[in-house]
Amino acid sequence: MSRFFGVIGLLMVFGTGLSPAVAQWLWDDPFMAMQAWWFKPMIFTGIGLMILSSIFGTSLGQRKIKSGMPAVGVVQSIQQTGTYINEQPEVRMALKVSRQGRDTYATELRTIIPLTSLSQFQPGAIIPLVVSEKDERKVGLDQNGMVSQEYMQQLLNEKMTQQGIAPEMVDIARTGEKALAKVMDVTPMGSGHNGNIKLQLKLSITKPNGETFEVTTQKEILPSALSQVQQGHIINVFYSKQDPSKVALALQVQEEQLNQLFSS
Repeated sequence: MSRFFGVIGLLMVFGTGLSPAVAQWLWDDPFMAMQAWWFKPMIFTGIGLMILSSIFGTSLGQRKIKSGMPAVGVVQSIQQTGTYINEQPEVRMALKVSRQGRDTYATELRTIIPLTSLSQFQPGAIIPLVVSEKDERKVGLDQNGMVSQEYMQQLLNEKMTQQGIAPEMVDIARTGEKALAKVMDVTPMGSGHNGNIKLQLKLSITKPNGETFEVTTQKEILPSALSQVQQGHIINVFYSKQDPSKVALALQVQEEQLNQLFSS
């Protein structure tokens, strides 16, 4: 069971560290994400959980699924059932489950969680799961590290594509050259996918070597990120080394936006 806490800690560290990259694609500024109030606490808590799991071998009681598929769950609600095992409460969690190649769906998990760990399972928390191959509604907490960093990245890429981010832009964000860009002009283009706002942006981009060039590009962003791309603002971007006119934005991401991505 100590592996469970290790996985939770890893996901917290990985998810927090990934938030600047998510901000690049979906919204607009990794450095702003790193300055958010939750950034450092989540990293330190995650590191602490990984250390504790290796030292004390903490165990959680839960209904085990012998075999299954990796998935990620977002806690929608949690309540105690009134049952206690070894003085630890049984809880019932309503979850939104995301896994590769499948639409997000709702299910429920009953499990035993130590009182000292309840804070890790509050509404909005992202947790690693294993899903039964026979019945996808049956899920358990991932104790064996099935939800790897590679899986999380692949699932995140898939979710961003579903949100209207072109696969090409995802690749540019992963392999492109990082640079600063000044927003020279912003032209609204109407509504985009899933309630996003479509904009035409004129950017003046400064390469790492000091060279500058201008790009006019159309992007879809969340309404909450609109304030980050106003005329005159400086933002982070990634541009394709092969074709600098292809640009991906790196905007600030909020914790609730990351949860929304895995819940939608």
